[in-house]
Amino acid sequence: MKKQIIKKLDKKWLDSSVEARATPLLLAYAESKFEKMSNDIIKIMAIALFTTIIAGCGNSGGAPISSSINLQTVLNEAVNSAEAKNEYITGIPLTFQCNGINNNQPQSFSAGKMSSKIDAPDLPINAIYQIGSSSKSFLAVVALQLADEINPETGKKYFGDKGLDATVGEILDNPISSSAWNAQWNQIPLRQLLNMTSGIPDYALDLYPAFSKYPTQYISTDELLQIAANKKPDFEHGHGWQYSNTGYVIMNKIISYVTKSSIKEQINNRIINKLGLTYTYYVEHLPLDAVSDSAQKSLLMSGYFGNKDFGGFSPTEDISLYSLSFYNAAGSILSNTEDMNKYIHALFSAKNGLLTQSQLNQLTYMVATEDTDKYKKGQHIEVIDQVANDKYGLGYGLGVMEYFVQLPDGRNLTFYSHGGTTWDFNSNWIYIQSKQVYLSYAFNSDSFTRVLRKSVE
Repeated sequence: MKKQIIKKLDKKWLDSSVEARATPLLLAYAESKFEKMSNDIIKIMAIALFTTIIAGCGNSGGAPISSSINLQTVLNEAVNSAEAKNEYITGIPLTFQCNGINNNQPQSFSAGKMSSKIDAPDLPINAIYQIGSSSKSFLAVVALQLADEINPETGKKYFGDKGLDATVGEILDNPISSSAWNAQWNQIPLRQLLNMTSGIPDYALDLYPAFSKYPTQYISTDELLQIAANKKPDFEHGHGWQYSNTGYVIMNKIISYVTKSSIKEQINNRIINKLGLTYTYYVEHLPLDAVSDSAQKSLLMSGYFGNKDFGGFSPTEDISLYSLSFYNAAGSILSNTEDMNKYIHALFSAKNGLLTQSQLNQLTYMVATEDTDKYKKGQHIEVIDQVANDKYGLGYGLGVMEYFVQLPDGRNLTFYSHGGTTWDFNSNWIYIQSKQVYLSYAFNSDSFTRVLRKSVE
């Protein structure tokens, strides 16, 4: 299936000069980023879009997109494919921007419908979706800013002189073990919570049955921590790497404690309002309640599990309006591709006032996500110079990943990214610094949940 679709894409949308460069990159990117994803249409869409965009970017001038890089056609084909229909993917929004195309200005596209209903309206380019774990960099930005700021109530920095290298216990006064707390967590530096080297087990898999039974239930930060509190660590903190949402929930608790406010307030004041992200919302519980602009409530895309019944949900049931408290600060933000484009611009440019250069350096300070011949998991990587074997990039920073691909002419290419999955959405953003490429897109169904289904069936 993969080779057939790639061949079709090459023939229809890539001219011969681009095809010679792009086809090996398609395959390399497929292996490095999407090997473990079971949904063909998500793999191929992401690969095709990534490749067609970088093939035309980095040029001088600013001509509009050529017919050989027709992203609207790619999206239309994808959303109408058998694979998309099988997964109940009804809509795909996308925004991209790069030097050399469309006068270097962003362009937004959409294909499909807002939902699977027969009378569903066409998907608008500003449709709002759940960004999932792409939310993690938002919390990391707040943490980086606070680490350098003086708390007006104490006259000292929020995390003390050590900043993000202060331990959890130093900030929270070493809470004792309880049903919602493991005293071993007190020894872990804040930075390790953010770069996934804490060894604290992930709570997410254990939460799936609860969501399937009580999708409108609000779950607090402490209730989420209770799931992980009695589990053995995955490894000794600082001596490994494992993706874990729990560290971001703990970081939410810490930020709320030192600022005496909610993480929602902090993200709103420091990022959303500052950047003018008018379609972006931190959701504490129900999405409809979080969208303050009543006119935007109709822009919320419907979202679906996938192609099988599970936990009382049918494949056609829209679960997009159920509680996002299950994700907490690890993944409960709503946005659209236009706002995400603005955000990624600001995230990686010290000139935009979101992060200083020093803070940006910390954000992109990468540790290895897997063992290689050069590095052990959790070790700092000076240069990302090989393809990752897992679905994560070879390097993980503070809520951002870094990937590596090798072009057929021998050149190497690295880029930043962070995908986001919820029970009903799969999204991603990509930033290629060398070509100044910005890409964000979403699908309103997520095959990732099949893995969770198998774990509890």
